[in-house]
Amino acid sequence: MSMKDIFLAEFHQESWDSFVRCFADCFLQVDPKLVESAKQKGIPADICQVLLCEMGEYALEWVCKKVPALGDQSPASYLGHTDGANALRAAIMQMPRLKFFYINWVSCGEVDFKI
Repeated sequence: MSMKDIFLAEFHQESWDSFVRCFADCFLQVDPKLVESAKQKGIPADICQVLLCEMGEYALEWVCKKVPALGDQSPASYLGHTDGANALRAAIMQMPRLKFFYINWVSCGEVDFKI
């Protein structure tokens, strides 16, 4: 079983939607030029919202790098179809993010993570 298959099996749309909402306020502060660059790279808006809030400009570079946790594939390689994008969403939810959640946990009271 590939890493993509493992992450896809763990994906829950409701959890992802709640997770993305946690980044709404932060995303208002993201430079629109970065958002446009992410769009041009084919990064879906919801994934863009999370990655740009967490990684800033580095997210645009990260999506093209081979990532060991993704089976040595790039995040961009997961974006070619819906199952791959959902697997990437599940993987993103599992990434360490102590800084963000310590600062913003109160605004995420509705989140019910299944992963």
